[in-house]
Amino acid sequence: MTYTSFEFFIIYFGVTYLLYSIVPKKAKWCILLAGSLVFYFFASGGYFEFVIISALIVWLAGLIIDKLNNTFKEKKKILPKEERKKLKNKYKNYKLTVLALAVISNIGFILVLKYANFFGSTINSIFNTDIPAMKFIQPLGISFYTLQAISYITDVYRGRYPACKNPLRITLYLSFMLTIVEGPIARYDQLGTQLNEGRTFNFKNFSYGAQLVVWGLFKKIVIADRAAELVNNVFDGTQFPSGVVVLAAILFYTLQLYCDFSGIMDVINGLGEMMGIEMPANFNRPFFAKSINEFWQRWHITLGGWLRDYIFYPISLSKPFMKLTKSARKKFNPYYANLIPTAVALFFVWFTNGWWHGAAWKYIVYGLYYYVLMMIGLFAEPLSAKVCKALHINRKAKGFQLFQMVRTFAIVNIGMLIFRATNLKTAAVMLKTIFVNPNFKSLTVGAKNGLGLDLKDYAIILIGTLLIFIVGVLQEKGINIRERISKLPFVIKFVIYMVAIFSVILLGAYGEHYGVVDLLYANF
Repeated sequence: MTYTSFEFFIIYFGVTYLLYSIVPKKAKWCILLAGSLVFYFFASGGYFEFVIISALIVWLAGLIIDKLNNTFKEKKKILPKEERKKLKNKYKNYKLTVLALAVISNIGFILVLKYANFFGSTINSIFNTDIPAMKFIQPLGISFYTLQAISYITDVYRGRYPACKNPLRITLYLSFMLTIVEGPIARYDQLGTQLNEGRTFNFKNFSYGAQLVVWGLFKKIVIADRAAELVNNVFDGTQFPSGVVVLAAILFYTLQLYCDFSGIMDVINGLGEMMGIEMPANFNRPFFAKSINEFWQRWHITLGGWLRDYIFYPISLSKPFMKLTKSARKKFNPYYANLIPTAVALFFVWFTNGWWHGAAWKYIVYGLYYYVLMMIGLFAEPLSAKVCKALHINRKAKGFQLFQMVRTFAIVNIGMLIFRATNLKTAAVMLKTIFVNPNFKSLTVGAKNGLGLDLKDYAIILIGTLLIFIVGVLQEKGINIRERISKLPFVIKFVIYMVAIFSVILLGAYGEHYGVVDLLYANF
């Protein structure tokens, strides 16, 4: 079950949207819950108990934390001032225990169901043991709803909002049909409150949302699924004929992953907008980034935000790290004194980022690859600034910024190679092939050469990529394209809509010539 399938649009979203539009406002969240659970049940093969258990855990933990808060408020009224601090620390420890149990329970599920065999194989390789592989059901979207569950109970603990009293509303927040498979990883105050409120039909929302859906389908079905033919034929092979073929596969995979993931995010956000539900953005034209740090502020934004708020800040602001910062300031200049504790905290962020994507060492290396490069950039920044000043290089000049974008793009593509390759050894072989055996004659435009694409496919990919680039440039300049389209005369708008819809229908990569391409991030 994918967000691009006929069944989803007609049976699941279509029926849910119709009922959502006509029932009273107070009952709208019930329609969303019913539709989401039905969708999740069939999409996951009937295994939806884990998301319900996670919802019940954080719901109960939230109620306990709220009760502890209320009890503390009542007791402190009758205590003298000097005893209130002791009571506050006592109840803080109680709440921290509840939080820890809720978080550990949710993490425990994902560690067992997703990573148990990774632990077993790693132990086997190190200690030469023979721990057998176990068959576990990996619940659909567990990597996404687990992070949402942790963010909910942590924010309740932090006092950002009171705990939700109704477990069904928490279940809806975690299992919402538009976010359960690939995100975005939304906070409860971003998404949960909107789901509970119920929104009335608005034609502007419907129109704007429909535009975004078609744009997302174009990126996913026309470009990403077509690029997948070349990507799969190269990466899934055992031999790599030439470096230029490998390089083409890497570039096509970067294009595929971006168009697949951002395209589905556009579909999801568009469908949400049609319902009047605004979801957090997950992409912000990442290939215009001038540094690795900026790239990750534009790519999978909600994951980066989660890692920042629930891993980086808790670690960097903890008492041991505050002491480390204070100690570093006595030994180093202010820049490096602040950077050293940050570097340690960022290690855990990037380790988690890599490991979150999958139970394999290549994903961990993928995360640490960015960590190492980011640390090199941060520690070398003072030296880099001095060199540029000595060479009279204007770092704000357009030429230098273009160089930064190209450099960042190259770094990202090496990361994509690590991410997509079967394993780390294969990634190293493919990277070596690029430099040792380029053989530019092996990739003839228009010839299949076992890569699965013909001249028409290359042309469609090229034109589609140029279109995405042009749209990105306009958006970087602050131009709201959907708003501009909405202000056009009806006839012109109608022509644009028809061209867009039929482009997806006629140019989509489906049929006998193409394979079925699942949603890429649904596997993570």
